[in-house]
Amino acid sequence: MSARNVSTCLVLAAGLALVPALSVAQQAPRSVTPEALGKYWVMIHASLEADVPLGGRRMTGPGCATVSFVVEKTGRTSNIKVQKVEPPGDLGAVAASAAASLVFEPTIANAGRDRVFSSLIFPFNLPADPQARTAVMEKCVIAPLRWSDPAARGEARPVP
Repeated sequence: MSARNVSTCLVLAAGLALVPALSVAQQAPRSVTPEALGKYWVMIHASLEADVPLGGRRMTGPGCATVSFVVEKTGRTSNIKVQKVEPPGDLGAVAASAAASLVFEPTIANAGRDRVFSSLIFPFNLPADPQARTAVMEKCVIAPLRWSDPAARGEARPVP
């Protein structure tokens, strides 16, 4: 076998060794409801930070924003998308910024650090009265999201 054939074989072997790693990296995340997120990942509460715009619209009254995201194997979030904001205004940008700062640790049941796609509701300026708080938060409840739905993750749907 010539030196050229050996080097070609080594390049092919190295390329084939990467194929399983690439297929794992491209695996779709598991879609989980916000209630089930804690079965896979636990948020580190000290991680929450958010950028708040100066002079934002409708920032002082009670409101909420629902944000979807993927928790990656590292525990950091990606694919952040604001799904709903009540009342309409700049609270969505604040919630997206907060979601970007989240850090999670895997649970024992998620020792493999599986990626998950989920959502959370971020409350803002909630009233003290429990019933009034619930009324505000209910405005941001959305139907369960699936990673397989391109609209849920912010992609354009193909035109039929």
